[in-house]
Amino acid sequence: NNNLELLFNGPTLRTFNFQFKLRPRTESESVLCRNIIKSLKRDSAPKTSVTNIFLETPNVFLIEYIYQSVGSGVAGGNLVTNTEHPFMNKIKPCALTSINVNYTPDGSYMTYETNGSMVGYDLNLTFQEIEPIYRSDQDQEYTRDNMGY
Repeated sequence: NNNLELLFNGPTLRTFNFQFKLRPRTESESVLCRNIIKSLKRDSAPKTSVTNIFLETPNVFLIEYIYQSVGSGVAGGNLVTNTEHPFMNKIKPCALTSINVNYTPDGSYMTYETNGSMVGYDLNLTFQEIEPIYRSDQDQEYTRDNMGY
């Protein structure tokens, strides 16, 4: 059947786009925002080998949608356990393929007087799964209480 060629061209790798608005209200929050951006930039970049001849792969990200957190934290004596959201899709391991930071999200240059931090950042992240989804992956998730991949 010639139409079968139109239906299937091979497995694809899914991409996921996430957009975050970071708006620090205190000096400690501004340092935290800067550290988040720096960490994402660092972990998305390839590493050089010891001899600087070869490139090694960037870090891989494991993304989950969290539905509930149970517990009061380590300081309260209980560990916090997270539950994966049962009505959101699962995501296989991903690479961060694009990170874009808008340092003037409101259209003008504005900083806090205390430490020079920007008053806001818009963060756009694009992740791509590093392996395709197969029927066997969906079959494994079929009987579980989630949406699958």
